[in-house]
Amino acid sequence: MKPEDCAAVRKELLPSPEQVEHLLKSRRSVRVYKEEPVPRETLARLIDIARYAPSGHNAQPVQWLVIVDPKEVQRLSGLVVDAMRSAIKESPELADIFPIDVIVTMQKRGEDPIMRHAPHAIVAHAPRDAITAQQDGLIALTYLELAAYSLGVGACWAGFVHFAAMFYSPMREALRLPEGHHCLGAMMIGYPKHRLVRIPIRNEPKVIWR
Repeated sequence: MKPEDCAAVRKELLPSPEQVEHLLKSRRSVRVYKEEPVPRETLARLIDIARYAPSGHNAQPVQWLVIVDPKEVQRLSGLVVDAMRSAIKESPELADIFPIDVIVTMQKRGEDPIMRHAPHAIVAHAPRDAITAQQDGLIALTYLELAAYSLGVGACWAGFVHFAAMFYSPMREALRLPEGHHCLGAMMIGYPKHRLVRIPIRNEPKVIWR
């Protein structure tokens, strides 16, 4: 690539080490959302930032599915519950991992323990033959989550959606990813209903120095 085709690094926009540290420490997974939709321009900006995440061999295999319609997000939530039922039927020992009775009861009360009533979801996907795609997708989604926080948008990993997409064909059909692609991970996206003002305590790091 030609240097003149690349944007210049603007030193005045670079955060201080203290600002980066505070951003990373104060980031929280958001599980309670406003009904207010996030503008499409903001969602596009998140993806535009995430595309700068590093990837193996700079292959940049990660592609994106943005689910804007809250009703479609809720449909995915229901499919996850169906996937859990299917998994427990095939492997009863999974009942300890997926408390399906509790989840169904919560749903009957109008709660959503899967997608937390998030108005949007973003799914990262890539060709199955991309060697480092899984790691690349995790890094790109992490970039996206941090970018969301900086823009006042809440995000949370939708691990159950990823789980269902791995083995449950109705979920794969609902996602309608390009032929030969697989899901690398998913995020709930929406404006946080509550403003968090404290940084939570974390365990001290366990480090081996050599």
